Amino acid sequence: MAWLDKRGQTFRVVFQIGEQTFKRSLKTSDRREAAGRVALVERRIKMVQLGELIVPDDIDLPTFLVTDGQPKTSSPSVVKPAMTLAVAIEKYKASIPAGSLEENTLYTLGIHLRHIDRLLGSHFQLGKLQFTDLQRYVEVRAQEAGVRGQTVNPVTIRKELTSFSSLWSWMLRSKHATGAFPNKGLHFPKTKEKPKFQTWIEIERQIAKYKLSEFEQAELWDALYLTTAEMEDVLDYVKQNASRPFLFPMLLMAAHTGARRSEILRSQASDFDFAANTVVVHEKKRAKGKCTTRAIPLSPRLRSIMEAWVEDSSCRHTFHLSGTPFTVDEASYAFNATFAGTKWEKLRGWHVFRHSFISNCASRGIDQRMIDSWSGHQTEEMRKRYTHLLPNAQQSALQLVFGS
Repeated sequence: MAWLDKRGQTFRVVFQIGEQTFKRSLKTSDRREAAGRVALVERRIKMVQLGELIVPDDIDLPTFLVTDGQPKTSSPSVVKPAMTLAVAIEKYKASIPAGSLEENTLYTLGIHLRHIDRLLGSHFQLGKLQFTDLQRYVEVRAQEAGVRGQTVNPVTIRKELTSFSSLWSWMLRSKHATGAFPNKGLHFPKTKEKPKFQTWIEIERQIAKYKLSEFEQAELWDALYLTTAEMEDVLDYVKQNASRPFLFPMLLMAAHTGARRSEILRSQASDFDFAANTVVVHEKKRAKGKCTTRAIPLSPRLRSIMEAWVEDSSCRHTFHLSGTPFTVDEASYAFNATFAGTKWEKLRGWHVFRHSFISNCASRGIDQRMIDSWSGHQTEEMRKRYTHLLPNAQQSALQLVFGS
């Protein structure tokens, strides 16, 4: 938006870009001439917002808009067609530095962007992206089939738009777009809170007592945490029956440290300090754009197994095949193949060992700050799923009210 304002004998143009207001002299006292130049400024603002007019690096945006869309050097303005979604996705993914994101994160990002490309269209011009386009995406996506016969979860849709927002931020940095990502005020379907973490016995009791659908049962098994005794039973089974020898020490590390699968896969032999009785875990999720670490004490069983495992290897990688670290696919295949057709096939992947580690620490009354330190990045939503396992603190608090 731009409008005319008179200051003394000459006119000036006043215009807004986002939340900022700019004022520039038109250096003329002729109202008709001034009005015509204001109209041009308003037209150029729209062209910049649509990506049809690119601002050169050597001139600020307000000056560029007022001076005929040209820098003072009289070099021609750069006019490009708006970038299509397919081209933007390809260029954005190519711009991500190798190793800056987790392998799983890159994989998920690709899935999210494919859904956006599918629904908005490969030839969609991103310079014309509006709030209504995003709202329509939310509404259509919310009606599509998700997992286990349900529609797509609103949480999933939010994550997809977060990936889209990352793409938009890259476009702003590379000057292929202007303005904020237009997602403010989007309406999403209501979400249901995930079940709190529960033991095997608690889940089986609910399934036996209530007529739960297949989806409801699966949702409960997603919330499973193994007690310390159950974890040791699983580990003993894996030690005897693992489809690949590396699976037992990897699962033991997951169960006794709460480390993520990706963190275990990039573990190095030097991370184990047996003199200090700790293992250093390399993180990529705690701080944006920064690789961080956390140190976790070694349990007696983990120390015993890992001392022998590391000593037998001359490679710097803790878990490897001929010097090459195992991949996510190899770890997943070994996990599924080992538990297929057994009682333990209810386990929903590697994350159950991380959840079990955290839940067992909470159930023993371990200080929350210590749990956070050992497990790394924790969202408040995740904490809510196991705070009910802090029995001593909760009982003591209630006794203060009703103890008499």
